Amino acid sequence: MRDEKAPALLRQRLTVLFKEILALNMAGEFHPPLNFNRLSGAVYHELLREENRGRSVDELVDLAVHITRDGNLAALFAQYDACLKQRGDRTSQQILGIVKHTIPIEMENRDQVIADTMNMLKRFRLVRGIAGIKILVQARLDNHNQDVDELDFMHLT
Repeated sequence: MRDEKAPALLRQRLTVLFKEILALNMAGEFHPPLNFNRLSGAVYHELLREENRGRSVDELVDLAVHITRDGNLAALFAQYDACLKQRGDRTSQQILGIVKHTIPIEMENRDQVIADTMNMLKRFRLVRGIAGIKILVQARLDNHNQDVDELDFMHLT
């Protein structure tokens, strides 16, 4: 079930659980603060592991209840946050590789142009495909190494 979407019945039952957990934890002891997306992401990250493939909806709900008990929430979020950080680091390295490959080696101040381009790309968080990143980098190069405006990017695509 790793790459599959959770069944609708499981999502419905877990939504009730998530709302209860959020209501009980409104005090704000977690950092970043507890919200529906963070909670559901952490739980689904655990439930959709390969070792849980083949479990029934009831078994998955029981597992979700267990991993979200008071004493387990902090560990659940620590593990989930570490996974997100690792995934983000890997994505940043891939984007850096695309940028380095697109910017000519012989360019003057290449290291600074790469750094500035990476900073510009942070504004375009939804552009993560290789083609979109290459278009943005090339547009910045065509714009004499000046950042591309979001409206200009919309015209490019």
